[in-house]
Amino acid sequence: MTLARLMSQELTTPPQPDLPPRPNLLEGEKGFSSLLGQFFIVPLIIAVTAVAIFVGIKMMTSDEKDAVRLVKEIQMEHGSSRWQIAYDLNSRLIRDPQARKDPRLVPEIIKAFQSIEPRTEDDRLTRMYLVTVLGTLADPGSLPLILNAMQDQDGRVQVAAIQSAGALGDPAVVAELLAFAAADDAGLRKAAVFALGCFAPRRRAASQLAELPSAQTAEIHEAIRKCHADRVTDVRWNAALALSRFDDAEAAPTLLQMLDREHLEKVAKEPGTEMTEEMVSEVMVNAMKGAMQLKGAEFKSVLEKIRKQDRSMDVRQAAGEVLQALSN
Repeated sequence: MTLARLMSQELTTPPQPDLPPRPNLLEGEKGFSSLLGQFFIVPLIIAVTAVAIFVGIKMMTSDEKDAVRLVKEIQMEHGSSRWQIAYDLNSRLIRDPQARKDPRLVPEIIKAFQSIEPRTEDDRLTRMYLVTVLGTLADPGSLPLILNAMQDQDGRVQVAAIQSAGALGDPAVVAELLAFAAADDAGLRKAAVFALGCFAPRRRAASQLAELPSAQTAEIHEAIRKCHADRVTDVRWNAALALSRFDDAEAAPTLLQMLDREHLEKVAKEPGTEMTEEMVSEVMVNAMKGAMQLKGAEFKSVLEKIRKQDRSMDVRQAAGEVLQALSN
């Protein structure tokens, strides 16, 4: 998978609720604006679709339908309406924590997913978003389906399942994620290294998940470090973000590159790369998350310069918020 394809799945800045999945924030990430909400570079296939959806469809939020009702509509609808509803459902659940507590949701979503045969592109998109919703819910009851979907023939469903496995945080998915982190396909490596970052001890503690055995944590950490040496740029970027969750200062040089707009714009001009200015800004914002985790003094002068000089107002605002967090 080329860098051009991978970069189109990039990071998540506003409108973040429209991109999956959203793991719990770490202690120290709380209080950030929505600009800083997502902590990873999203695999390509999901973000490409999300951009198309954001630009091209009418969101069905005017009557704020019940979430379970939306799932039932997915089972009844056909064509593009079905995946649009699934997309809207994920957006709704990210915005509304209370709706995520409905015990009927996961069984209904599993039922909907299993009822859809991947005959058409619309069917495949619907299945991808349903798996993404399961990651947003992070309910242990979805583990069997997520494990199965990680081997799906549709690459988009597979990547969504890998991301959702990270959000779920169940040790049962670790072996599969480690295998994907060493896969030939860069998109799978990229998704897997993000998901492995979700198993960092502090993230698990913040999500009230049981601590992993130290040997397993060390194996995960080592796999992420290997991805940090990957030949594909944004696999390295995801690995740097994951390393920062492990408080590993090895990520710092990569994060500093990700904060360098001039460097990123050179990457964007490389043959085969399709990286817009907005994507450049999003890389910078995600790097700020990693910088905040590491709390290294080497980031402060760079962030101060960004806060004062960057041409993106959103990026300047994010830099200011990170600097404030680092000073507290």
